Amino acid sequence: MKLYLTKPDMFFFGQYNEMMTEWLKSGTQIAPWFLDKPYDNLEDFAGFVQMLDNCERGNLDKKYASTTSYFVTDEKDMLIGAASLRHYLTADGYKTWGHIGYGVRPSERLKGYGTNILKMTLEEAKVMKIQKVLVSCHALNIGSAKVIESCGGVFENIVSDPDDKNEKIRRYWIDNK
Repeated sequence: MKLYLTKPDMFFFGQYNEMMTEWLKSGTQIAPWFLDKPYDNLEDFAGFVQMLDNCERGNLDKKYASTTSYFVTDEKDMLIGAASLRHYLTADGYKTWGHIGYGVRPSERLKGYGTNILKMTLEEAKVMKIQKVLVSCHALNIGSAKVIESCGGVFENIVSDPDDKNEKIRRYWIDNK
């Protein structure tokens, strides 16, 4: 099945809420960073979409990197997951999470989507001329580690999440030339 990286917009309000409700019920890790919770109304969701647009344009606190956020859809515009691409690494980004974050909604996992999402996001990084890409995952997320490795990820180390010292993060570098 063909997947697409799509900029978040109001069209996805209902599907976003369904996906986030599913994710929260599953009790599994939500990724990438910008996925959070369902929104009660269109106005709040519009604010969320605007915040993501501001992040892409660099209209944010300078301690954060400009980031392009994507919803991942299939051929029928079904929301499968999401991806984020940091345009550069800040000191904190270099220490832990890196350039790319991605996630697949729980009901769509184990179908190869994670690999496709990472490959598509690496192509976007190539367009931005990011030739050495840092990608990380939770140390216990073996599925994500396998996805990163299948896309050329070379393991560097395991670090502690600065927000939760008990949470360990696996870091990989991908040569993206």
